[in-house]
Amino acid sequence: MADRVAEAMQDLYAVEPDEFMATRSRLVADAKAASDKEAATEIGRLRKPSLAAWAVNLTAREAEDVVADLVDLGERMRSAQSRLDAAALTGMRKERDATVEVYVRAATRAVSDAGRSLSPAAQQEVRATAIAALADEQASAAVTSGQLTRSLSYSGFGEVDLAEALARTTGGAILTVVPGGRGPGPAGRSGGGGKAAGDEAGDEPVGDEPGHEPAGDEVAERRAEREAELAEAERRLADAERAVAAARERAEETRERLAVVERQLAKAREADERALEAVTDAVRDRKQAQAARDEARKALGEPD
Repeated sequence: MADRVAEAMQDLYAVEPDEFMATRSRLVADAKAASDKEAATEIGRLRKPSLAAWAVNLTAREAEDVVADLVDLGERMRSAQSRLDAAALTGMRKERDATVEVYVRAATRAVSDAGRSLSPAAQQEVRATAIAALADEQASAAVTSGQLTRSLSYSGFGEVDLAEALARTTGGAILTVVPGGRGPGPAGRSGGGGKAAGDEAGDEPVGDEPGHEPAGDEVAERRAEREAELAEAERRLADAERAVAAARERAEETRERLAVVERQLAKAREADERALEAVTDAVRDRKQAQAARDEARKALGEPD
């Protein structure tokens, strides 16, 4: 199952945004046809990346050298930071600005080659993601994974928030791609690290007094209560996941509408500039015509 989901992610996060839903549906159907219902469920809940995240994913595939330069600079900057080497960090400032600028241009060009365009707002998200990759090792790995679902940002201190930003780790380990999914380590546990319903029942019940051996009915009752709590927690998490996905879809639609408005505004400004130029030319022509008229009147001896 894990291999099927990992392969599906590789395919899914390589397609253009307009093809994401159809591709995901096809991959779900393939998993169902292979009788892998668990993989079909996980694939079906993979989140569509924002336009900026797709641009970052595309750049990881189309501009490997540019991404490698970003990763290398980030390693050097973090090393200098760990040594508290202020002079080294200051010396890398121009390189940092240039590297980020090259990265944003590469992302913009990759998107353009794919027949799309990045709005100024989306370009700012790509820029913020590159800066986050310089500051944080995990963010750097996320940027190179090609499976980012949203843009990243760095506040200037602490770690970069990667919550719901990745479909999987760079090592291929599946994160929590389904509510309550059990991936490796803490990220794969549901709730606050409590036991899942499928864990062994022989562990000592939490809260029992030393030496107390609960009866079989009591154990079954407690287990049923925990399973009910787990089911409710997974239901709430599923609702929250759907709400987040819907909110991100709306945000992407809003950004796309904003891009359309920005393009219309740019065209309107160009039209306004042309109109002002036409007014200037018309005023100049009127002055010339008035001067010519006055000269003609003088030649005829007519008063002004």
